[in-house]
Amino acid sequence: MTVVAQQMVAILGVVIGAGATYAATMITERTKWRRSQAARWDDKRLAAYNDYAQVLRGYSDAAFRLAAAQGYPTISQPLDLEVGAQRLADAHAERAVRWEAVMLLGSPAAVAAGRAWFEDLVQLGHIAQGLTVSHTEFGDLVVSIGLHRDAFYACARDDLGVTSGVLPSSAFTRMPPRMITGGASDPS
Repeated sequence: MTVVAQQMVAILGVVIGAGATYAATMITERTKWRRSQAARWDDKRLAAYNDYAQVLRGYSDAAFRLAAAQGYPTISQPLDLEVGAQRLADAHAERAVRWEAVMLLGSPAAVAAGRAWFEDLVQLGHIAQGLTVSHTEFGDLVVSIGLHRDAFYACARDDLGVTSGVLPSSAFTRMPPRMITGGASDPS
C-alpha cells in the first residue's frame, strides 16, 4: 500500500469516527431535550389541574354552605346568603381563568371530566341560590359531583403518568351520615 493510500485510510477513519461521535452526541442531546420538554409540560399540566381543582373546591364549599343555609342536608356550615353569593361569583370567575390552562394543556379525557364536574357544580350553585329540588335529587347531585370529581382526578393522574393506583371514592363526603345510610326523610 502506498503512503498516500495509508494516509487516506487514516483520514477516512478520523472522518467516520468524528461523524459517529457527532451523530451520537446529537441523538443524546435531542433525547435530553425531549425529556426536559416533557417534564416541563408535565409540571405545567400539574399546575393547571391543581389550580382548577382548587378553584372548584372553593366554588363547591361556597355552594354547599349556601345549600346548607337553605336547609339541604350537608355537613357544611350554613353561610350568609349575601357573603356566599359573592364567594360563588368570585369562584365562578376564577374558574373561567383556570379553565383556560386545562383546555390548553389537559388531555381530552381530563377536559371532559373537568367540564362534567363543573356542570354538576353549576347545578349545585343554582340550588344554593334558590332553585328548589327534593332532598333526594340533592343527594343524587352530591353523589354525581363526587363521581365527576373522582373522574377528573383519575384522568389528570393518568395524563401525568401517576401510577400509584386508584384513589378511594369521594362521592359521599358531603352528605350527612343519615343520608349515606339511607335514613333521611325527604320533606320535599
